[in-house]
Amino acid sequence: MFFGASALPLFGCLHAGTGPARDVGVVLCSTWGREEVSAHHSLRQWALQLSQQGWPCLRFDYPGEGDSAGDPLADGGLDAWVGGVRQAIEELKRRTGVTRVCLLGVRAGVALACLAAQGRDDVMGLVAVAPVVKGRGFVRELNALQAAACKTGEPQPLPGVFQSGGYVMTQEARDALSGVDLTALARSAAPQVLVLDRDDMPPSTAWIKALEAQGAVVQQAALPGYVRMMADPHHAVAPQAMIDVSLRWLNELSPVTTSSRTELAPGLAAADEALLPVPQQAVRHVREQALFVQGGPAFGVLTQPAEGQHRTGQAILVLNAGSTRHIGPSRQSVTMARRWAAEGHVVLRIDLAGIGEAGVRAGRELNMSYPHEAMLDVRAALDQLRTQPGVETIHACGLCAGAYHALKAARDGMPLASVTLINPLIFFNAEGLSLEEGADLSPQKVHSAAASYKESAASLEKWLKLFKGQIKFDALFKVMLSRATMVLSAKVKELGRLVHWPLKDDLGTDLRRLAGQGVRVNFIFAQGDPGESMLREQAGSVVHGLQRRGLLSLNVFQGADHVFTDAVVRHDMLMCLAQIMSAMTAVI
Repeated sequence: MFFGASALPLFGCLHAGTGPARDVGVVLCSTWGREEVSAHHSLRQWALQLSQQGWPCLRFDYPGEGDSAGDPLADGGLDAWVGGVRQAIEELKRRTGVTRVCLLGVRAGVALACLAAQGRDDVMGLVAVAPVVKGRGFVRELNALQAAACKTGEPQPLPGVFQSGGYVMTQEARDALSGVDLTALARSAAPQVLVLDRDDMPPSTAWIKALEAQGAVVQQAALPGYVRMMADPHHAVAPQAMIDVSLRWLNELSPVTTSSRTELAPGLAAADEALLPVPQQAVRHVREQALFVQGGPAFGVLTQPAEGQHRTGQAILVLNAGSTRHIGPSRQSVTMARRWAAEGHVVLRIDLAGIGEAGVRAGRELNMSYPHEAMLDVRAALDQLRTQPGVETIHACGLCAGAYHALKAARDGMPLASVTLINPLIFFNAEGLSLEEGADLSPQKVHSAAASYKESAASLEKWLKLFKGQIKFDALFKVMLSRATMVLSAKVKELGRLVHWPLKDDLGTDLRRLAGQGVRVNFIFAQGDPGESMLREQAGSVVHGLQRRGLLSLNVFQGADHVFTDAVVRHDMLMCLAQIMSAMTAVI
């Protein structure tokens, strides 16, 4: 749902509570940036389990972040984020009738919750998960993350902008965040506090002493689960030990009441859409709606021109980048969807089943980047788009796994005029593919490993390690054998295409067939990403031939990583993506 000020509405997910009635609700406050993307899965699981025991819960995105309205540089920052927590508290109370709340924060979300609770008498409890007590240390961690993620060694400077892991805030916001010190607050966030420290780091002793000095009753536990909670989205696992302890603590804090469950306040049920501002666009607003695609389990956010605005008749389907939810890495999907809608297109960003806000199919795992039934969700999403007024033509785009699903949908004959594929890593038979370490060698792993070995061949140190037995020769042999097999297979298929042999699972044949059917294919790669060399190898001369005829485009960006973390390079890529889509919608 959308809530808060109509000029800058926030996006949230309300879990009304299905168990015994309670007079206390829980507002979940996530952390910021790359950590928020990872923690999303865990906070959703936390809220689901809380609501099953009767706790009404609200999860939400801060101003300028996630699906909420606004721009992170113009509308974000410490004061705005703290204001978002306060708006969420009021919204949960207004919608469910609870009179008191507990705040549950993760990392920087703990700091924001504590600041938002100052001066309030309706916050009765705080659950602090791996709390950020001093903002200065958190900012240092963000700096380290950016340095590690930057492929070129040094991030490209942006005047007045601080970036980390693909997310941005102003330098002023960074300085304000750096100045946060929970030990120096005038009062405790709540009279009852549960601190859940990670079990691999020292506990938050100074803050505990400060809380107790302020009169708070504090319980503290160091529990496992943090590291896996903060893993990449396709590896993220909810910290069940932490969830269980928080549930027991909350149940002791506020036992079940005897009153009947409060229904949603009248007139508040239909808040699944809002009019959102679009910065730096001639059309100032677009309309956005949250929905389950044709009844679920896939979840989607539909963005379209506001009432009375020009419509082009073109629609764009944006698919999950791996297991990252529908906002996309660094919020890329939100940015483009709103820009495209301002130009008159209808855009649907979806979570495939088991990812993000989508439900999970029986017997299937959560967070699978390549779900077995993905094409069922894609087909349902295309059907959903065709029901929108004036939609005549549909395009699809996606990054990584999203690129694979877009290409497969086109190959399966779904009605798409074009597909734009950003850094695809695999082209065939990815359904159910495991991305766990130690899994069987997939083509992209072979390409990456072979490139690494080739680079190491010039290193005397690496050769010495090999001779000393410090490098696993069996792994090296396995990669080299797989690589030789792939090269030989590519040459055989290139010959087969020349003499028109029928080939199975052949990328060149498929690209040629799609071009013949009028489906335009566009590729965007980060330089050095395995997908580019795989494309050229697996499709052979077809790539150059289709490029020459204007039926396929290929754009490569230097200094980019797989998800375009650096803000400068990402801006250039998004501009290229906008130009591609303008060309596609103009041609049709």
